[in-house]
Amino acid sequence: MRGSLWLSTLAAAAMAVPAADASASTPAAPAQQFAACAAQHYEGAELLATQPGSPEEAEVLAAFAAQGCTAPSQHAQLLRGALAEQLFKVDFGAVGARPKRETIEVFTFDPAELAEMDAAGQKRVYLASFGSCVAAADSTRSAGLLQTAAGSADEARLISELTPSLSPCLNEGERLDLGKAELRGLLAEGIYRLALAQSVDQAIVVTGTRDSSGTVTCKNIDVTGSHFKRQVCLTAAQWKSRDLQEEYKRRELQQRADLYNLMQTLMQREAQEAGGR
Repeated sequence: MRGSLWLSTLAAAAMAVPAADASASTPAAPAQQFAACAAQHYEGAELLATQPGSPEEAEVLAAFAAQGCTAPSQHAQLLRGALAEQLFKVDFGAVGARPKRETIEVFTFDPAELAEMDAAGQKRVYLASFGSCVAAADSTRSAGLLQTAAGSADEARLISELTPSLSPCLNEGERLDLGKAELRGLLAEGIYRLALAQSVDQAIVVTGTRDSSGTVTCKNIDVTGSHFKRQVCLTAAQWKSRDLQEEYKRRELQQRADLYNLMQTLMQREAQEAGGR
């Protein structure tokens, strides 16, 4: 049984959003205004360096307010998402681009800290990891989503095209109720994390998959015949299968090379014997 993600905006039948998720339907304009202001400050990236739901996150939001970037009284998760979208455009512009600022940080998923958090905090971290997982699975469409206008037909189309990448990033049997604005924000933070990971040429590990390892690892792989790299994101089981296939290919190439060398040696011997007759 796979996990499922319910997007009320894409459903054929109308369903009421649970009270806990009511904030997801709040108009995004105030959050976007906050993000535009915060992104003008170098410290804007500091919000993404804090653990979702942590006291540090609240402190950074308060610091923004002191600088004139008043955070609307709505879900902090939407504020993070809106800021991540702005920062992605300001700091990178595209996955694979070099960062435009010297130092950028994002928080790391710490299992020890997660165990000490309350249920609400754990849900925030899990949703962030879900967004990173989906963004890693389809970075092209996830980044493209951020180029669409909120509430537009293009946004709805890209979310629909992203649907196949959603379920594999949910735990077995899990179901999430998300609005488009909330999903967009989660993917924005996920894309920012991936862009940062690729820019520093390091692997990034994101949680929230049905794989027994519970993680998806993204690595920058050399493109054969060029100086470019491409990002590949797979579960532990998929990496193991890929590594095995690569080993088979290596052995096959070695066998072909050995056979070629053997044939060359035999041909040289025949030529020498023919010349000595």
